[in-house]
Amino acid sequence: MDMNLALETANSVGGRAMLLPIKPKYASLILAGTKKVELRRSWPAQRVGVLVLYSSSPVQKLVGLAYVKKVVECELPALWEISMANGGGVTYEEFNAYMQGKRFAFGVMIDRVEVARETLDPWKSLDNFAPPQSPSFISSAVFQKILKNMFPPEVPA
Repeated sequence: MDMNLALETANSVGGRAMLLPIKPKYASLILAGTKKVELRRSWPAQRVGVLVLYSSSPVQKLVGLAYVKKVVECELPALWEISMANGGGVTYEEFNAYMQGKRFAFGVMIDRVEVARETLDPWKSLDNFAPPQSPSFISSAVFQKILKNMFPPEVPA
């Protein structure tokens, strides 16, 4: 694939592509469209346009894409309200335990999702894959490879 086209595709989603490790429960809620905000203790300053969802153990596969509408940084009471209004997928107790020690945190607002036609085993699909412990940016070339494998052309029946 032409690298300029790959860069254009990655940039056309409004920012960089990021691999997001996430528990299977939350990945399922995001892909079902019921979880419209991903809560994070920290978030990079660079603009993120699309999240490649890596469903962690026991699934351990790339399962879909979530396009980022915007990222809000706010104090925890306001973030809890955002979570409640947008299907944050956590209880108040889970929220407090996860955010312990933080005064401000982030809500990654999800615009739309695409469920992978083919879930990917990243160990077989990507060179030198190591499961990330935190969100990590991926290159345009890797993003294009993921797109090609997650969404292969449909063959007419």
